[in-house]
Amino acid sequence: MSTGPRPLVVGLGSHHGDDRAGWLVVDQLEACGYPAEFLLRIAHSVDLLDRATPDQPLIICDACQGSGIAGRITRWLWPSDQLATLRHCGTHDLSLGEVLELGRTLNCLPGHIEIWGIEGTNWSAASEPSSAVKHAVIELVHQLNGAERHA
Repeated sequence: MSTGPRPLVVGLGSHHGDDRAGWLVVDQLEACGYPAEFLLRIAHSVDLLDRATPDQPLIICDACQGSGIAGRITRWLWPSDQLATLRHCGTHDLSLGEVLELGRTLNCLPGHIEIWGIEGTNWSAASEPSSAVKHAVIELVHQLNGAERHA
């Protein structure tokens, strides 16, 4: 992260097992003292367009599927051809790539966006996240806090 405005950290998720990963990252960041006004929990990626602005850095945290073993953390930078072409099979209305493209077209998002995915395997309704995802959440929060301290 660079110096300048504090990033808005968005946790994208649902109540379906490992899909809680993004929400858990936001909860843990808040517990570690990250200011609540720069944290957002959403269930639908299109809700990004209500809070994000072109002049504030944006970090999105979400569960993902198909990029490796459970708990694996992956970082992408938007714009990304890889994210734009991923097949959408999540619990959200529009895919994250579609929303980011829309935001770029509307000029309501920053030019570069950091996206962190945590690989999940358990998507059962109202279930708890797997232990692998819970451990990955702690690791990702540590990484984000470390980057923030050195900004």
